[in-house]
Amino acid sequence: MTNKKYPRLFRGGDPERRHDDVTGGLSDESESEQTSIRPHKVSDHGSKTSGKTTSRSDADSSEGGRRSSSKRDKESSRSRAGGSRDGAKRAEPRRTKDDKDDSAPKHAAGTKGPLDRSFRRSATLTVASALLPGLGLTGARQRWAKILGVLLPVGFLGGLVLLAVRAVMNPEVAIGWALRPGILRGTILVLIVAALGWAFLITLTHLITRPKGLATAKRAIGAGLVVALTFVVSAPLAVAARYTLSQLQLVEKVFAPEVQASGRPEVDVNAKDPWKDTPRLNILLLGADSTGSRIADNKGTYVPRTDTIMVASIDTATGNTTLVQIPRSVERTPFPEGSKLAKLFPRGFRGAGDSSEWLINAIWERTVSKDYPEMAEAVAPATYPGAEALKQGVEGITGLHMHYFALVNIDGLQQLIDAMGGVKLNVNRKLPIGGDHQTGARPHGWLKPGPDQLLDGYNAMWYARSRFDSDDYARMARQSCLVNAVIKQANPTTLLTSYEGIAQASSDMVMTDIPQDVLAPLAQLAFKVKDASVSRLAFVHGQNGFDAGNPDFTLMRKRVQDAINPPAPTSEPTASTSTAPSPDPSTAKPSPTPTKQTSSAQPKPSATSSDAAPSTTERVADACAYHPEE
Repeated sequence: MTNKKYPRLFRGGDPERRHDDVTGGLSDESESEQTSIRPHKVSDHGSKTSGKTTSRSDADSSEGGRRSSSKRDKESSRSRAGGSRDGAKRAEPRRTKDDKDDSAPKHAAGTKGPLDRSFRRSATLTVASALLPGLGLTGARQRWAKILGVLLPVGFLGGLVLLAVRAVMNPEVAIGWALRPGILRGTILVLIVAALGWAFLITLTHLITRPKGLATAKRAIGAGLVVALTFVVSAPLAVAARYTLSQLQLVEKVFAPEVQASGRPEVDVNAKDPWKDTPRLNILLLGADSTGSRIADNKGTYVPRTDTIMVASIDTATGNTTLVQIPRSVERTPFPEGSKLAKLFPRGFRGAGDSSEWLINAIWERTVSKDYPEMAEAVAPATYPGAEALKQGVEGITGLHMHYFALVNIDGLQQLIDAMGGVKLNVNRKLPIGGDHQTGARPHGWLKPGPDQLLDGYNAMWYARSRFDSDDYARMARQSCLVNAVIKQANPTTLLTSYEGIAQASSDMVMTDIPQDVLAPLAQLAFKVKDASVSRLAFVHGQNGFDAGNPDFTLMRKRVQDAINPPAPTSEPTASTSTAPSPDPSTAKPSPTPTKQTSSAQPKPSATSSDAAPSTTERVADACAYHPEE
């Protein structure tokens, strides 16, 4: 209820109209007015009241005012405190469930912040060390790591540049490195150390640049990155080491350093021109029957029967090469004058029994058989006595000193061609596969004619060996084409991608007396041969005065000289020259290397000369071109 005596006692706190705790109504007065105590005006009729009553009322009013004032002060304090709390509540925005708590740490683990940036930086530096060994160490805090991160990449790039420049400027030398066992062993060691060292640098870079306090997931990601980069870097180095090991095994297996042979030239392997003192290099190239069949025929021992015999006579200055092909059916093969074999066979290679057992292709087998131990003794202490005897026989026929020999068996060459991905050959007519007139066996397949036929190893072998309806001349021509195709089509890409197969096939197919220390100079010479011309001289029974059963070896030697030293063309007739009588074929003594003959001293073939056959030398590229036969 309203106090009628003091109806206007107010409490403030809000400038707007608010509820009055005293009157129970609304007030428009300010806070100062509301908190002041003012006497209420009394009407005139109130003045007639007695003084006693007035005094008592004043006292009561004063005491009530003090109580009211104290009460209002307490309530005002509570009101102001409540108002402050209400203001704070109004100032704070209302939160929803989707709002984030800003009071949480801003860069806790797993959130994007400095820790994430440090991890990404560490991963980038780790990748850099995989691109160049140790490059990522330049981003480490340690001084030693920064220095290492500069020196290692610079040294690595410098070494690669030097090797690349040397290989480009002098590729023959680079190829020679791949043929030296000492360099190959060192290369294997370097590749293994490089693979391990590079993997260590990748791991080290990640460990010293990785920030601390990483979550387990980030640590796992870092470890996976290191493993992946290590594999990417180490795998190629491991493959290179494996290829180098295959090359080392090939060199040591085929080119044994302890091989004993005669007739080797003196080669200064460290000279700028190792072949300066050897104007012509003569290598006897032999093709033998299948290894399996020959082992079966000789009670477990491989004794080759050389059905393919040719000489590669190489001009070491130009690389021009002449292939001299000798039929396997040559009888009465002479040996060099003064040799022990010439004393054993003064009338040439002949003996008791069937003459077919004394052909030139039987020299190897006769030498190593126990039926004729004198032949092996005559060429002792040669490592390959059969090859040594055959080298001397070919010397007697051609007049060329044989420096080295290389035998290729049919199985090995077939594997080599397969490893190369095949060879392209021009097949000029339909060729039979198999067949034998003596047994009556018919061919079981045919090679179809066509240009640039891609033949695998099996079909390439039958291209070279097919004889069912071919003579020796046609077969020898195809053999020359096959050899030329293998040489020309052995490109670096094929060698690299199929190297292990080629190395294995080469080690199984080749037998030679070429020493290891001559391989590098031979590789240099091979570059000249590859880009030079190759010509061919073939002796064919019944052509140009050649008779395999009774050969004229003097004429054969003359034709060889004409082939390797062709006379200079002249338009003027030259005076006839007389030549000294030729020695007996059985005692013919070949010169170590053929001497150059001038046009006036060199006998020239003519139409009226009976002792000078016309030259049949031809370029292998022309002989192997596609010219289909009807």
